[in-house]
Amino acid sequence: MSDTIPKVTALHPRVIDSLGQLINEAKARGLSVGLHMGLRTPEQQDALYASGRTKPGAIVTNAPAWMSWHQYGLAVDIVFKDEKGNWTWSDSCDWNGLGTIGELFGFSWGGKWSRFPDLPHFQMIGKIPNVKEAKRILFEKGIDAVWALV
Repeated sequence: MSDTIPKVTALHPRVIDSLGQLINEAKARGLSVGLHMGLRTPEQQDALYASGRTKPGAIVTNAPAWMSWHQYGLAVDIVFKDEKGNWTWSDSCDWNGLGTIGELFGFSWGGKWSRFPDLPHFQMIGKIPNVKEAKRILFEKGIDAVWALV
């Protein structure tokens, strides 16, 4: 593996296209949603991973840096907005409806995960078998080689 840490600076173009379609369709169906988070740096991911472990707060992810598809530009978090436009993760939101819409546009939905379901999470990983393999490819060949498999 390379000694240098790769820089990923954008979401994959297919993710961007599908994201727009997902949000537009959700809004057409009366769901008030928006992009809460897309690309994350390794530092941002480690900070989220520390929550509930080495820092105060609830555990919000089981993935340290490079073990989340967010670092590869292949995942987004879509969150509902309340009547005042504030983010809400309320159980009363139509997460299943949002998940179904995301799947229509090629995303895998984190709400279907049996361990640690992640309702806002949508990812598009194509032919990459797992995130460890994505990391290997990224560090050896670069982001273009990872993205070529999506």
